[in-house]
Amino acid sequence: MTKTLRLLAPDWQAGDQPVYYLGAQLLSWLAPKNAQQTEVRLPITAPDGEPLARENGVTAQATVRNNVQLAQDAITTEQPDKIITFGGNCLVSQAPFSYLHEKYDEDLGVLWLDAHPDISTPTIFQNEHAMVLGNLLGHGDPALAELVAQPFNPNHIRYVGLQQPTTDEVPLLQQLGLSYQLETDTDIDIAAIQAWITAHHFKHLAIHFDLDVLDPQWFKGQYFAEPGRVDFPAAAGKLTPAIVLQLLAQLSADNDIVGLTLAEYLPWDAVTLQKFMAKINIFGRL
Repeated sequence: MTKTLRLLAPDWQAGDQPVYYLGAQLLSWLAPKNAQQTEVRLPITAPDGEPLARENGVTAQATVRNNVQLAQDAITTEQPDKIITFGGNCLVSQAPFSYLHEKYDEDLGVLWLDAHPDISTPTIFQNEHAMVLGNLLGHGDPALAELVAQPFNPNHIRYVGLQQPTTDEVPLLQQLGLSYQLETDTDIDIAAIQAWITAHHFKHLAIHFDLDVLDPQWFKGQYFAEPGRVDFPAAAGKLTPAIVLQLLAQLSADNDIVGLTLAEYLPWDAVTLQKFMAKINIFGRL
C-alpha cells in the first residue's frame, strides 16, 4: 500500500512572519482528510511577540535549521511514499523534497509554483524562506544546504508563475544553471509543462505551491495583500486561482504526484478576528 504523510509544519521564523504559524494550521484544517493518511505536527515554537535575532546574516538561523531537522526526523520515522506539507513559509519544502529525491532519484521532477525564485543566499537576504530552492540545489545557505543529502540537478526544476527576479537573483539563477521564463500573463501553457515532464521521463512529481504566485487581486490570503501596505520589495504574482486550479487538476490526472507543499498562507482577516475575540472575556481570557 502507498503511505501518505500529512506534515503540518508551521515554521514562521524562516520568513520572520508570525502569521505563517496560523496559516499552516488553517491549511491543514481546510485540506480534505483521509483516514488512511498519517498526520504529524512538528513541535515548532509558537510566536511570542519577541523579535528574532540574526545569526550569520540569517534570521533565527539555528531555529530554522532545527525546524528542518525536526521535519527530516519525522519523515525518516514515517518512511512515506508521498508527502503533503502544510506551511508555514517556503522553507518547509526542504525536508520533504530532499527525502523524495533520495527515494525517487532521477525519476522525480519538481514544479516550483512561485512568484520568486527562492535561490537567495545569506549575503544578499536575511530570511531563509528565500533560500530554500538554493539549499535543495546544494547552494543557498551552507548551514541548511548541508542537510540535503542528494542535491537536485537544476534540469529537474521548472518554475511556474515566476515574476521578474531582483538584480541580485539574476546572476544566481545563471550560476545555478536554472532555466526560466517569466509569466507575464495570467495564463499558463499547461501543455508545455506536461511536455517538459514527458521529455524528461519523470515518473513522479513534487509540487511546491507558494500562494503568492497568485494575483493578490484574486487571492487575499498572501504577502502582497497585507492590509494597509503598499510598498513591497518584490514583484507580486499574476496567476488567477482558476488557471492554477486547472493546472493542478490536469497534473493530478496525468502524473503521479508524490509531494505537494502549500506554503505562505497569510490569513489576514482570521488574524483580525482572532484579535477581536482575544479582547472578549466570555472566552475565558481576562
